[in-house]
Amino acid sequence: MKNTLIAILAFSFLQISCNKEDDLTTTTFRVKIIKEICNDAIVQLVDSTSKANAEDGFVFEGRTFDNVFFTTFSCADKAKMQTLTSDLTGLVITVKLLQAPKEDPNCGSCRATVSSRPNKSNFIEVIGL
Repeated sequence: MKNTLIAILAFSFLQISCNKEDDLTTTTFRVKIIKEICNDAIVQLVDSTSKANAEDGFVFEGRTFDNVFFTTFSCADKAKMQTLTSDLTGLVITVKLLQAPKEDPNCGSCRATVSSRPNKSNFIEVIGL
């Protein structure tokens, strides 16, 4: 009985100390913004660490892109990307993948979006520039 109680307590402490964040991975990688309109964006992997999360052969505005995916930036992400211009095309940022979008109830955005989008889509968090 004493051993069972100790085992249950140990298991409980392990469960409490376990970090259950929404992060899919702690690995960060760099992407370049191909096109962004109203927080919706097409991004292209700069490095090849997460190729499984992107697609090849995506045609956009007459050009073919490899290693691209679609995402939506949160308002917090947009704040991290403050630049001298509102056009984020070509900006390279560091991101990490998430399992679900970040909740941002005070964030408003317009309804415009990019004209076409890749089939692959990922939730991300901007870590920095």
